[in-house]
Amino acid sequence: MENKNEKKKEGHLKSKLLVCLLYVAVLSTATYAWFTLNNKPRVYNLSLTAGGAADLLIADDLGGSPGEYGDFLDLKTARQSPAAMDEIELNPVTTADIKTFYEPVYEGESVTNTKEITDEKVLNESYVYQKTFYLKAGSLKTGSGRKVSTNVKSYDILLLGPEQGEENTGCVIKQAAGSSAEGGATAANSIRIAFIVEGQDIVVYEPNSSQHNGGDHATNSIPSQYGGYVTMKQPSAGAAFEGGEGGNSEKLFTIKEDEDVLVTMLVWIEGTDEDCTNSIQMDEIIGNIQFISRDAQADGR
Repeated sequence: MENKNEKKKEGHLKSKLLVCLLYVAVLSTATYAWFTLNNKPRVYNLSLTAGGAADLLIADDLGGSPGEYGDFLDLKTARQSPAAMDEIELNPVTTADIKTFYEPVYEGESVTNTKEITDEKVLNESYVYQKTFYLKAGSLKTGSGRKVSTNVKSYDILLLGPEQGEENTGCVIKQAAGSSAEGGATAANSIRIAFIVEGQDIVVYEPNSSQHNGGDHATNSIPSQYGGYVTMKQPSAGAAFEGGEGGNSEKLFTIKEDEDVLVTMLVWIEGTDEDCTNSIQMDEIIGNIQFISRDAQADGR
């Protein structure tokens, strides 16, 4: 009996060891990429659109309160801090938790370490474009203007996939016309966009997840914990999302009817993305992000 138990224990140990070895192998084969130079792509123009089943509306953040609600917000003309969006230039940066961001430390053409960016002004001028805005789910009404229901409802907010029969609808992040990027490569392929609502999980959107750039990049020797967060993937600009329903994304967050909900949006170039190559330096990025609502679902996603 003792021999059998010892053999069972030995088998368990071997299994655990095998799993650990496989895990290390996965980490060791991960791909990382950084610029080798210090030129910067620009966020040229993004716009936000709201719609869907809840009369979803969007408004600029005027500094602690919403401006006039509508279904469209052009971030090129919206209230900006610390700089106008078309003046924002993005150096590659990385994060593990979407809260603390790190810049690369170069030695020649290699990234040998990272340094936490503690100056918020520097972070938001050179690494991460940050914009706050408000969303509001209005009341569904009948033709007479009365509410469909007197109960306060909750709505899930999603990113819109392509609308039937129309091109470049839904969420589109792409290269601006006349960009200086090389060989058809674009910074849009290494962009990440996070949406933050207080008290809810942070969600990261990865546009163009199946589109790839050529070109050289810096040798990377930093630990692999960076850039390992989960993303909502959209294979190409204007395409259906992976994992959602009807081509839309999974849930970003949930809001209640008639409440002013402050959303913080962060846009950055993920330095550990394999498409963060030298060829995308001096690129200009434009796009449209469309939010859509549905009745809140109990399953959470």
